[in-house]
Amino acid sequence: MISSLLTSTGLGIGAGVNSYATMLVFGLLARWQPAMFHDDLAHFFASTPVLIAVGVLYAIEFVADKIPAVDHVWDVIHTFIRPAAGAVVAYAAVAHEIPRGAVIVATVLAGGAALGAHATKAAVRGASTLTTGGLGNPILSLIEDVFAFFTAAAAILLPALVVVLVAFIALFFFAAWRRLRTS
Repeated sequence: MISSLLTSTGLGIGAGVNSYATMLVFGLLARWQPAMFHDDLAHFFASTPVLIAVGVLYAIEFVADKIPAVDHVWDVIHTFIRPAAGAVVAYAAVAHEIPRGAVIVATVLAGGAALGAHATKAAVRGASTLTTGGLGNPILSLIEDVFAFFTAAAAILLPALVVVLVAFIALFFFAAWRRLRTS
């Protein structure tokens, strides 16, 4: 059950940063490794039309993320989409593994993780726009894409890495908070 909760958290974090990259990784893994997923929703994500649609949405986000004004509007719209996507992908990933009550906890956990990751991403992007005039945003966007792909794959294949990821993120924000507090 712990593994399923870690998978849910990792998928939520990934979806909060880039929901389409996370859904694409999940769909491809569900397609290539169907024995890992027994839920109908997982097979839905693995279907060709859904993979194409998610791939197109990822391509749109890939371009939109590089233009600061478009990126900020995109993030506002995705404030509602990313947490829902994180919850749905987490549900699809763990629904067949754990009892129904735990699935609800995992789904809510993933939605909350997605919302937290999205809020963090939006705040960092806003700070980047203010401090670099938007010139740093394309670099951040590429880092976020790699992060989302890696986090989604790790959450499914090696859920224990999510613990390391969450610890790293916590240490990073603690150090940033201390630095801001002392300056």
